[in-house]
Amino acid sequence: MRVGFGYYTFSLLATRNLSKVNILTLSMENSSYYPYVLVAFQFGCLFYIALTAPVLSSSISGMLVESAGVFLAIHAIYVIRIRNVNITPTVKKNSELVTSGPYKIIRHPMYIAQIIAILPLVIEYYTLLRLVTLLVLIATLLIKIQYEEKQLVSHFPEYDSYRLTSWKLIPYIY
Repeated sequence: MRVGFGYYTFSLLATRNLSKVNILTLSMENSSYYPYVLVAFQFGCLFYIALTAPVLSSSISGMLVESAGVFLAIHAIYVIRIRNVNITPTVKKNSELVTSGPYKIIRHPMYIAQIIAILPLVIEYYTLLRLVTLLVLIATLLIKIQYEEKQLVSHFPEYDSYRLTSWKLIPYIY
């Protein structure tokens, strides 16, 4: 399935082997603008969800889930150190591979933290457009993960063995 947005074309590719699922790829992957396009989609989705309804959950359970997502994000940033944080899915020069804290279990805790934090907001203040925005955000994060992992494998020789001992996004599932 191909979906075109002017200059950018997304294609949906799925295989039976979940470890090799190539959910979405962007035809401009080798472009220097590619990481910035992904960040634009990501922040566009987050801003839309934040601007179209309250940013705090109205239920206690929703607030707890939202807080868990925020806590995971803050903890992940603390463990990785601010000098390693990069909003684009690229590796900074002089960065180091972090495999402790939440990174011991999940390779991309900041991405799952975003989903956890906004999920109650989409559920409690539901509209079809907000749901579609959440799905676009998830697809964008999966694309960022795929692109970022290619960068990490080429930058850190030990990344392949780290991938064998951790989960990409959701422990025991993916």
